[in-house]
Amino acid sequence: MKILIVDDDSSSLSKMIAILEELGPCTAVEGGTDAVKAFGDALSHEEPFDLVALDIDMPDMDGTKVLQKIRKMEDEKKIPKSNRSRIIMVSGKSDKNSLITCLKAGCDSFIVKPFNITTLIEKMEKIETKDGQKPFILPKSFTDRYMKNRKDEKTIQETEELPLIMDDSPIPVKRLRILIVDDDDISRQKMETILEELGECTAAKNGQDAITFFQTALKQEKFFHLITMDYSMPELSGVETLSQIRKIESVGKVSSGNCAKIIMVTRHSDKENVITCLQAGCNEYIVKPFNQETIFQRLKKLKLIDSQS
Repeated sequence: MKILIVDDDSSSLSKMIAILEELGPCTAVEGGTDAVKAFGDALSHEEPFDLVALDIDMPDMDGTKVLQKIRKMEDEKKIPKSNRSRIIMVSGKSDKNSLITCLKAGCDSFIVKPFNITTLIEKMEKIETKDGQKPFILPKSFTDRYMKNRKDEKTIQETEELPLIMDDSPIPVKRLRILIVDDDDISRQKMETILEELGECTAAKNGQDAITFFQTALKQEKFFHLITMDYSMPELSGVETLSQIRKIESVGKVSSGNCAKIIMVTRHSDKENVITCLQAGCNEYIVKPFNQETIFQRLKKLKLIDSQS
């Protein structure tokens, strides 16, 4: 595997090299202009990069522009989609506008700093195979040690099974009003079990009920702080429900401080679905099966629970 690593921060660059150099020769550059040149040179010598790890925030040329230039060079060289470089965007912030822009420009994955080897490799493993691309397979020696590292780190997935609710549940910044929307009874009940210690939970089995609950709360000025929204529901999908809720907020001139934080919950992780949900107005996006740790991470990012918890 031939790898291009682009980051103007030397410590982040060194960290990425340390993680990826075992997978193959790494070319490391500290700016967007150098990245475009390195990628162009590799193409001209018919030795393209298999993987590009690309920082978004760089002074001379930001990562989004580099990404666009890379995809343009591939188009000009008539590189078939099956042979194009896999590109992971790396950012110090997780704002959805940057994510949408990068996904539309053609990145394959998106990771937020600070990251660790576990997160990076999980992102690499989840890169989709499409348009005839070969599967993105990591060497067994590498993944074996990665699995050992995950076990040593005692992550939820690879250690002994943990209870659904841990004793040290975080304290919400304020008592939350929560709307849980899911047509699957088990998934809905699981989410309620995770969130019930954080506030008052209202459960809806479909999109129409969710809209009714939301409108009632709005009339009573008892705004929902958080909504978890299943993506796939009959009659009214999660995206349609999300869009209607955002429209109701807009028509009702709900202040930004009172607009609900909405987390989409889905079994689909492809970037088209991510873009659709973000454009419809969701704040975060999680993939089933979810666990308490994942939910709390998102709530911390949304500043609904104490980030120190």
